[in-house]
This record gives sequence, structure tokens and C-alpha cells, in this order.
Amino acid sequence: MKAGWRAGLALSCWLLASPATGMATLYDEATLAYWSRITPEDIRRVHDENLVPALAADERVRLAGVELAFPLRCPVPASEPFCYYQQTLADGRRQVVMSVASLRLFGDLALAMAWLQLEGLSIETPAQYLAMLRHRRPESFPEGRYPLPLAALGVPDDVRERKEVMELHGKIFTSSVVFVLLHELGHALHRHPGYGPGVAREAARRHETEADEFALDVMARLAYPPLGMSVFFTLLAHWEPNRWHFADEAAHRAHLAEATHPLTSDRLRGLAAALAERGDAFARAEPDFVAARARVVGVADEIGRLADFLDDRDIQEGIVRLGRATEPAVLKPRRAGEPPIDRAPPEAGQPFAGTFRGMLGDASGELPVWLVLERQGDRVRGAFTYGLGLGQLEGEVQAGRLHFGWTLGLEQGLGVLEAAADDARLHGSWGRERSADDGGYWELWREELE
Repeated sequence: MKAGWRAGLALSCWLLASPATGMATLYDEATLAYWSRITPEDIRRVHDENLVPALAADERVRLAGVELAFPLRCPVPASEPFCYYQQTLADGRRQVVMSVASLRLFGDLALAMAWLQLEGLSIETPAQYLAMLRHRRPESFPEGRYPLPLAALGVPDDVRERKEVMELHGKIFTSSVVFVLLHELGHALHRHPGYGPGVAREAARRHETEADEFALDVMARLAYPPLGMSVFFTLLAHWEPNRWHFADEAAHRAHLAEATHPLTSDRLRGLAAALAERGDAFARAEPDFVAARARVVGVADEIGRLADFLDDRDIQEGIVRLGRATEPAVLKPRRAGEPPIDRAPPEAGQPFAGTFRGMLGDASGELPVWLVLERQGDRVRGAFTYGLGLGQLEGEVQAGRLHFGWTLGLEQGLGVLEAAADDARLHGSWGRERSADDGGYWELWREELE
């Protein structure tokens, strides 16, 4: 169960991707219009009051006249929801473009991350939400559109009234946006020509490194802690195309041959090393220098682990399956290690009813799984999860065995479960499509509720 080139513009895009249909309309016009009166002005203020004074004299000269543009939606739709790029217009003007829609989505996910962390809840769900947007079409949801992030993630309506949440949100959001803005200014500073025809892939990737170095240098001059960068890149990694977005290995290699700046493990390792090297500079203005430097090194370590994450085939395949299988119910807040599933008490004298946990296996290994079954007569309905979304099953008890069909996102199949004499354990098989046993096995035991 387990970008195109636009004529007349020299684009230096943060990300070239093909988002799921409907991503551009996640937020309505009124919402974007409201935030367009707030977020862009905050970014302009940080740019003018903090970033420009930190530039060297020659950098100010080279960046003179670069405009900041904040369209409601991305002029390059395929770049949403990471629509951040610099461009040179036909009249020679240079711009850094950041769409309000992309800023709003990252802002909402950063807010959810802050609230979840301070509540001691699992912080995996914001990235899972983004994977869901990446791999599912809006019409697959009951209302025919994507659920909004804060509602889908169970964030309370009054969260913006909590000072500690907003402080943490500010650190995550602002440090990430400052890095992205400086990265795009780095492209403008170095007069990078963009990523259209005629720009060699090796040169384009070198330009990405130069832009990253400039961003980190300016942040270090300001002693601006990069605390949100690991959150930003974790979300980006759940959106960026990987091998499992393509039909086969050849198609993936063809993509890599043409892609100018995919999110690569090499780039992330370079960022991690650069952060660690600048740890003293980032921490020098903090009251507790040792603790502040440790936080910076921690962010660098997280980004380094994310590079390993990108190199892990099983994890990358899992992200695709996760996105395809995720239902909004899976995203509800929960403690770390808890399954996104409502438990059910056992029914006296009824096998194949209640909450079970155990292992779901196939030829490549096994994963922990939770299964909840509800029984009426011989009919059984249930839900299961093993970390890749929330699956459903429905079947019938025949001669002491539960024969069922299962669905998990776009995947489906059959299965059989048998109960031990004391009804405390279940074991059986599962298969894909019309098979009940070509996939693997279940080993489950009843979970007693307190």
C-alpha cells in the first residue's frame, strides 16, 4: 500500500514545479486582498530598515533600483506555492517577485507549526498537508476544493491572540522570508541571467549557490538567527519533484538533465555547512551566546538530515504515497507517536471489533499499523493507518474469517483476517487490486483503552 520559460522575461525562479490543479485558487480574492495590505508592507519595512543598511557600498550600488513586487497570485502559475523569483523586464527594470498567495500559505503553515510545537503536538502534519496538495486534485475532496490549511490542521480560531505562538511564528516566518528575499537579491546582485534557453544547467546551479552565500552573509552581518530555514526547506522537500513523480527512471533522469535548480541534497549539505560555519556570527547578539549558537547548529543539523532524506528512495516514494492517501481527517492534531485515528472500544463477544495495533508487512519490510473495526452483524467497516494516510476497509465475516476490500488514496485491494481463539489477536494477508494476498501480511493485537 505502500516551468516553463516566459518570453520577454529573464526569470531566476526559486522553484520550477507542476502543482496540482487548483493550487492557484486555494485562497479567495478577498483573503489575498486583505493580506496584500499587511504582509508586503512588513517585508518592505524589513528590506528598507534592516537589510539595505547591512549591505556594503558596492552591493547597494549594484542593487539600486531593484523593485519588490507582490502580485496576489503568481505570474508564473507553475511556481505556486513557492513563487519567489527575480526577473528583468523588457524595459530593463529588475524585480524580486513574491506572490501573496505563496507568502500566505507559508505563513499559515508556519503558524500551525508554532502552535503545534508549543502544544506538544506532532509537527509532521503541516508537511503532510503540503504533500496532500501536491499529489491530490481539488475535485477529490467533498467540496471540490482544497481545505484551507489552518482548518485542516485543527488550529484554533483564536490562535493569533496567543502571544507566545505569535512570537514563535514570527521567528519561523520572518527568518525564512528574509533568507528567500536575500537569495533573490543575490541573483540580482550577481546579474544572473535567469533559467531560460541558453543557460547551462551547471551555471544555473552555481548561481543558486552564489545566491545562497549572499543571503547567509547578510544575515550573519545582522546576527539574524536563521531559525525558520529548516521549516521552509522541509516544506519545500514535500513539494519538489522527486523520482516518484515520474513514470520511470528514464523520465526522472530526463527531468534532472533539464532542471536548472531542483532541490538537491548537495545544495542542502552546502547550506548546512555554511550555517554551521557562521554559527558564532549568528549568535553573537544573543544574551546566551552558547545556547544561541547551539540553536543555529541544530538548524544546520536539521537541514543536513533533510539532505539524507532527499537521498532516501523509500522516503521519497513514501512522500508521494503519503500525499495521495492523505485525507483531512488524518491531519487533525495529535501527540507525537499517536495514530491519526479514533479508537473504538471492543464489543463484548464480538471478534473483528475494536482497536488493534501491530505490523503491516510486505517483501521490503514492515511498518507499525493501527486498525479500528466496527461490526454490525456480519458486516464490518474500519479504518487503518501506517503513517501514509488513512485507509478504509469494508467486508463481511464468513466462517470465522473477515474478507474485506480496502482503499488508501488512489490504491485499493482485498484482504483476509482471522481471529485467535481469545479474540485478542488478528493475523492475515492483503493484496492489491483483485488479489487478497499478493501484497503482504497483517499481525495485530487488541489495544485495551484506558
